[in-house]
Amino acid sequence: MKLLVYIRMLRLQNTLMAGIAVFLGYWLTGSDFMLSEILLPILAAIAATGFGNVINDIRDIETDRISHPQRPLPRGEISIPTALIYSFLLAITATLLSFYTSLAHGFATLIPLILLLMYAVYLKGTRLAGNFIVASLVAYALLYGGINRPDFLKLLIPAFLAFLLNLSREIVKDIQDETGDKAAGYKTSASLPRSFLRSFIYICSVIYFLALPFPVILGHLGLIYVVVTVFTVVPVHIYRLRLIKTDMDKKPSLISQLFKVEMLAGLTALAADKLF
Repeated sequence: MKLLVYIRMLRLQNTLMAGIAVFLGYWLTGSDFMLSEILLPILAAIAATGFGNVINDIRDIETDRISHPQRPLPRGEISIPTALIYSFLLAITATLLSFYTSLAHGFATLIPLILLLMYAVYLKGTRLAGNFIVASLVAYALLYGGINRPDFLKLLIPAFLAFLLNLSREIVKDIQDETGDKAAGYKTSASLPRSFLRSFIYICSVIYFLALPFPVILGHLGLIYVVVTVFTVVPVHIYRLRLIKTDMDKKPSLISQLFKVEMLAGLTALAADKLF
């Protein structure tokens, strides 16, 4: 079915995680909760993330023939013109939904849409610059959910943690796609020495661990956050670092998935602390 092709192009894992992050950003920053108030921003975030994924797939069609041949475009399940129309409709949907919510949400949605387009067209084949853009946009989803909310500042550290995680993940994804990127003439972070990349990821990990307790120190989060973090986030983080040390070139796909698991565990820690 053609509908399934369009859904696959959204990359549901990524889009749903963006929606969850927006929901948490809203939920964590106020005592009131109105589904009607947050539903449109969630849908806008899903559409914007989907736009980024589709436009990126169009840009990467040649590299994906090697690195991700199972995706719809390299398989010929959808044409490039159709994918372009689809990406345009997603961008328009995200813009309309967000401006209908508020002017602040509308302008806040235009920023990632522009950055996603810039990334796909200009920054995809760069060393680290594109990684910083993508990681920033993942963290941005949390902040987006807290727009116009009373406790918006409580989201700054969780968003920073999400940024550090995804910056490291983007580097690992570049390694995963290295063969296809080389064939397309891209010089991504994977072209940098592995010793440098490992050191860079380790530095991100040190900063990440130092920042983890700050929400508790500042009184934003409590004991439940600590417990869930210690028993879910930390073990995944340590295992992932071990794989990066020994198997970064052999198992980049597994390591990339572990980053997603760790991100989801972190979001769970935030939700559990709010709930209990």
